[in-house]
This record gives sequence, C-alpha cells and structure tokens, in this order.
Amino acid sequence: MIISFDIWDTIIKRKCHPEETKLHVANYMVLKYGEHLKQKYKDIYEILKLRNQIEYEECKKNKDSGHDDECNITKVFKLLQREIMKEEIPDLSEELLREEIEQEKRVIFLNPEILPIFEKYKDIKKYCISDFYMGKEALEELLEYIDIPVKIEKIYSSADYLLNKRTGNLYKKAEEEIGITSQEHIHVGDNPISDIEVAKGLGIETIKMSKNEFSFEPQRNRKFQFDLSTVKKEDKIVNCGVDLAPILYFFVYSIIEHAIKNSITKVYYLTREGETFIKIHELIKQNNPFGMPIPECEILEVSRMATFSASLKEFSIAELLRLWSQYRVQSMKKLFKTLAIDIEPYKEFMGKYDINPEEDIIDLWFDIRIQRLCADTAFTKKINEELKEKRQELLEYFEKKKGISADSKEGMFVVDIGWRGTIQDNLAYIFTNKTIEGYYLTLYDFYNAQPKNTKKISFIDDKTIRNHEIASMITLLEWIYNPGTASVIGYKQGEAIREAKTEELEIVKQYIMPLQEGMLEGAKLINEYMKYHPYEAKETKEYVYQVVKQIKTHPSKELVEIYYSMVFNDTFGTAAYVKKDGKLSFIEKWNIFKCRNMLRNETWKEAFMIHNNIRYMSAILNAKAILRKMLGKG
Repeated sequence: MIISFDIWDTIIKRKCHPEETKLHVANYMVLKYGEHLKQKYKDIYEILKLRNQIEYEECKKNKDSGHDDECNITKVFKLLQREIMKEEIPDLSEELLREEIEQEKRVIFLNPEILPIFEKYKDIKKYCISDFYMGKEALEELLEYIDIPVKIEKIYSSADYLLNKRTGNLYKKAEEEIGITSQEHIHVGDNPISDIEVAKGLGIETIKMSKNEFSFEPQRNRKFQFDLSTVKKEDKIVNCGVDLAPILYFFVYSIIEHAIKNSITKVYYLTREGETFIKIHELIKQNNPFGMPIPECEILEVSRMATFSASLKEFSIAELLRLWSQYRVQSMKKLFKTLAIDIEPYKEFMGKYDINPEEDIIDLWFDIRIQRLCADTAFTKKINEELKEKRQELLEYFEKKKGISADSKEGMFVVDIGWRGTIQDNLAYIFTNKTIEGYYLTLYDFYNAQPKNTKKISFIDDKTIRNHEIASMITLLEWIYNPGTASVIGYKQGEAIREAKTEELEIVKQYIMPLQEGMLEGAKLINEYMKYHPYEAKETKEYVYQVVKQIKTHPSKELVEIYYSMVFNDTFGTAAYVKKDGKLSFIEKWNIFKCRNMLRNETWKEAFMIHNNIRYMSAILNAKAILRKMLGKG
C-alpha cells in the first residue's frame, strides 16, 4: 500500500493565481532584457499570452505524437525567446526556469490541511504525482523549500513523462514503476476530475482536498486587491497617511523600475522630500518584489539655494535670468538671500546706483540701475569671488561626502518631488561633464532653456491630473513629505550646512510624523501585495490618479487640518517662510460675497471650505456652474 499526493493546492499552496507567477517571469524579461525585445513584447501581458500559446501548441504537438497533452517549460522558454527577441542572444531557458522557481518560493507555503493526512498515513511510503510543466528536480526543490515534514520517495511529474493524470496514464506509469496495483494505491488531491474522478475510475482510493480560488485577468490595468483598511489604527492622522500611501509607494516603485530597466546602479534622493522617499526605496530593497537586484540609494543634501549660486558662471543679467524668469519681482535683499550671500559688504555699491536693498523691482533685467551694477567691475569681481567659493564648497562636499567628482563623466540619477527640476538644472551647470537624469512626482512647463546634459521624467504625466488636482494642492504634497529636518543652505569644509525654523520642526513632529507613519504602514502592505502580484509601474498610475482625485475633492478634516498647519521654508526667490492663513470669523463665514472672493484666490477650494466650515458655498458654486452652462457661458 502506498499513498500519493498531488502537489499544487494539496501539499503546496500559493498566495496568488498561478498565472501571476508566469507574469512575474514576463516582467523579469522586460526589466532585464527590454532592449533586446521586439516592440510588441515590451508588454508583459503580450509575453504571457504568447507563452500560454506556445504551451498549448507544445501540448498539442506532444499529443499528436502519441503522448498526452503536456509540455516541458524549458522547451517552452526556448521557443518563447526565439519569438520575442529582436536578435539572437544566448539561451535564457535555464535562467528563466531559475527565476520562475525563485518566484514560486516567494509565493508558496505548506498547506496546513495536509498535516493530519501525513500523520494518519505516516507508516506507508509516500509519492507525488503532479500535472505540472516543471520536472521533478524543480518540484523537489520547492518541497524542500517549504520544509515538507515527510519523506517523498519519488515525484512523478507530467513534464518528465509527457503523461498526465487527466488521462490516467501518469497514475499507470507510477504504479508500474512502483510495482503496485490500483487497489494498493491512495491518492490525495484537489482537482475534482484528475485527482478524484479519474483516480476513482482506475480503482484508486481518493481523498479530496479544498482548492484555493484566485481571480486573475491577464490584461493591463487589472484591479488591485489589497485592503489598506487592515492597517488602520485609532489615530485619525495615521489613518490619513495610510490613505495617502499609494501615491508615495507607487512613485518610488516606478523610480526603481526605471532604474532597473536602464541599468542605473545608484539613485540619489534630493533633500528634503527625498529623505521620505528613500524610506520606501529601502523598504522595497529589503522586501524585494522585483525578483532582481535593486539599485543602491543615497541622500544628496541639496536645495535650490545651496546649488543656485554655485551654478552661476558669474553675476550677470544673462545668468540671473534663470532666477528672474521665475521671480519677476524681487528686491536685492531677497536676491542676496537666495544666493546665500551676506548683502552688507555690497550695500555701498547699491547706494552708488541709488538701489534701495528693500525695494521690490519689477523685471530687474530692464532696470538701468541693475544694469549699471552688473557692469561695475569692482562689484562683479568681489561677488564673483564669492560665487566661485560657493562652487568650490559644493564640489568639496560632493567629492568628500559622496565620492562624486566634477572630472568624472559618470552620470547621475536624481529624484525630487518636482516641479520644474531647478536643482537638477543647477547641478547640470556645475557638473558639465555628466549627464544628469531626474525623476519627479510631476513636472510643469520649464521657465528656462534646459541644459543639454539633462533629462527629466515625471511619474504623474496626465496633464489633466497635473494641472487640476496636483496644481490645486501642490503645497500639501510638499508638506506631507517633509522629513522634519533642516533645509540645506550651503556647504563648509565638505559638510552640508542646514538651517531650520523651530516652529516648522515642531509642527512637522505634531502632524507630519504621524501622517508618515501611516504612509509607511500602507506602503508595507502594498509592497507585500506586489511581491505576489506583478504590475508594471505604468499600470499603477490610474489607481494613483483616483487617489489624488479623491483627496482633492473629498479631503478628510484631518488632512485639511494638516494642510492649514503648514509652515515651511521658501527662502529661495522670496526670502520667506510659507504659513497658511487663520480661519474666517463667524460673521465672515456668512458673508457670501467675501467667501466667494476669497475662494477665487484659493487653489484648493474644497480644503478652504472644510477648514472654514462653509460647505454651503459648494452648493452655491455648483448651482452657478450649472447656470453658466445652461446660458452657454461655461
């Protein structure tokens, strides 16, 4: 008497649909060999579709030649590679088989329901009989991985014999080799046909196991099945962060995917938001859903202020237009604050040309006083020395702390929140030998001509989302990723110099840290899901867009409170800190005309109405919009 076991859904359970393991291998091919793939097959679903077609054709071919309709995965991989590659490359079949085995290990676990059966039949020999496209060596490795607590005498896999249980032929082959009759055979399995009905028809005693059912649609933009509510707590701010987690997680997921595809070995996250982003990079690196090496990551201590002055060739109108194109109205005091240069030694030059340092000047490049100041050789010699010193201090920091040399031609890949990539531009003007690529949450039209040694990519690239939802709450997106550290204002002796406003750090500790705690918990849950359910980064965008829309149109009270608590450094260009206004008074709330006028100046109107408890204005605005539409004015 012997007992045999089916393997899948009997001894081994998966955490996902079996097709998703195949999809992971397709994604692996796109990530690692994308440049060799035909354009059609740079799509993981097209690779999966073709693989399944090849499996079907191989099964049919084997059946026509006198075997059962079975195939061996190694042969399938050889044929798949031949079809999808633009040119001939070394055989990948063993590499792909190894990757599929490794992914199976990530998604499998020992079925606890099998343990009582093992115990009941502990005194008789045990075998495995499996319809599967991998041979016994791979299946032995998987059983060993889950630490199966019994000895399996031998595995009979349909891939080795090209015989299967559905026809009964694999049962007959096993019984013939073992030397038993069907009446001496017990079989355990989950499939009602091949494991139960067919086995019973041969006279084999059977034991039926339950089967896991997973939904899976082999097409782009399939729905996510994770449930963020499972990690929520009593703290409403933490829970608010959980709801925001998909934006943060999928942004960083897309960064890593891009880096892998482009053989980027290190990702530099720019301060300050990058100090939050890098936590997700490290989370993904520690619990890798990609199945292949993830690039290293590092913080680069920079800011617009710390890099701008160092990037200037000289103090001249032509160079300063990079700043003035964005800040058309500026005083010399604000300019020098932006350059992180003490204005006192230069006031005598300004007095010489009747320039009041406090005066806000419109279109400075047209002002004759500014033109004369820039033409003053004594002034420019003095300030250009300071600019040169700024550059040397920055280069010393990069060389000493980051091992980045100005002479090296090795490129850099930097990540920031957005919105125009000014820091990247500054670095490109400093490191002219390097190609500097930047990845951003989103990007808006550039104010200046782009340096030739730069390339910029944005995750949120839908124009409607970018210009409507994101633009409305752009300061919120900066605020929620604030790491609670000081801003970089310059460099000294190879170290970054930081400066912080105490009020900002205290509010970050009170509101933003709990919010980010929720983001991290949500990201952990999503990352665990992504280990078993492969998606391309571009597939995640629509989900993120829906999250963004929900936040913009229906923000929670807690998120609005966080938004109106903000205090953060906006020294560059303005020499100021951003601080949201206080609430309307009781009387002001019921002044419809005042509220309407204030709403006109608010970018995030929904938040303003919730913050001031004037939601009645929403109905008025909606009615007005409908009326305008009826009159053909909107």
